[in-house]
Amino acid sequence: MELVVLVATLALIQFIYFSINVGRARGKYNIKAPLMSGHPVFERHLRVQMNTLEQLIVFIPVLFMYSWISENQGWAGYKIAAGLGVIWIVGRTLYARAYVADPEKRGPGFMMTFVPTIIMIVGTLVALIKSLL
Repeated sequence: MELVVLVATLALIQFIYFSINVGRARGKYNIKAPLMSGHPVFERHLRVQMNTLEQLIVFIPVLFMYSWISENQGWAGYKIAAGLGVIWIVGRTLYARAYVADPEKRGPGFMMTFVPTIIMIVGTLVALIKSLL
């Protein structure tokens, strides 16, 4: 379970880093709070932060749900969840870099976060149904 907690912690640290990048871009492009627009690169950093927050709302709970329920089914759930979580974190990094450079190239990074989350959601449902039968 420690690996899952580590992955969740790293994902949250990554989100904080993305938030710091928004603050830096706000200063660099002179975007005064509470403005949420004004320079395309600032807006890209902000969008990375907000999309990551949107993804975290699903990723963090399903990371723990999948690891717990699948472990109870004998599926090495903690290790699988941690591995999928590492893919998620790498994907978020690729997404952020691509989105800030050219939003049209964000697809691969996005898919590296979306697919592991979906795998864990489906895996949680399968394990839960199996445990109830």
